[in-house]
Amino acid sequence: MNIKTIVQALYYLINSSDKKYDKLSLLKLMFFADRYHMRKYGRSITDDTYYAMQYGPVASNVKNILDFDFLSEDEKNYIEKYLSKDGKYYGTTNYFESLEMLSDTDKEALDFAIENFAHNKTFDLVDMTHNYPEWKKFEKSLEDGLKREKMNMEDFFLPSLVENDPYSVIPQEVVDMSRDFYMGRF
Repeated sequence: MNIKTIVQALYYLINSSDKKYDKLSLLKLMFFADRYHMRKYGRSITDDTYYAMQYGPVASNVKNILDFDFLSEDEKNYIEKYLSKDGKYYGTTNYFESLEMLSDTDKEALDFAIENFAHNKTFDLVDMTHNYPEWKKFEKSLEDGLKREKMNMEDFFLPSLVENDPYSVIPQEVVDMSRDFYMGRF
C-alpha cells in the first residue's frame, strides 16, 4: 500500500466532475476501479486490504485516509495537503503538478469506474457492490451480525451474474491471464 497512490487516486476521482462525493461513494468507486484493474492487469491500484462490510467492499487504508486517520506526521501532512472534507463531502486543497504515482492503466481503471458508476447515488452504488461475488459470499454472515470479513483478492476474478455487467468489456481470456499473473503462475 502506498499512501501517495491512494491520495492521488482519490484526488483523481474527486476532480473527475462537479459532483460532490461522500466517503461511501468514494469507497465504492475505488472498489470498482480496483476490481477493473485486478481483472485486466492482475493488480489493484491501491494494493489495499479489502473487507466485506454491511455497505459493501471497503478498502481499509482508503477508509483510513478518508477518515483522516493518520499513521505518521508525514502521511498526515501529505493527505491534508491535497484532500479536504467539508461536512460529509470531500474536496481537494492543492493542485497536483502531476499524478506521478498513477500509471496510465490506473487512470484507465479510475475512468472506467467514473464512466460506469459515478453518476449513481451513494446507496445505489452500495447495492451494486452487493451483486459482485467477492462481497456476495459474505452476505449471510453479515446479515447474521458479523461486522466485517476479510475479502480474498483472488475472488475479484470470479465472474458475476450482473446483467449488462460493465466488466464484460474485459475478455475472459484477459481475466484468466490476469488471475494467473496475480497468483504467480507466470
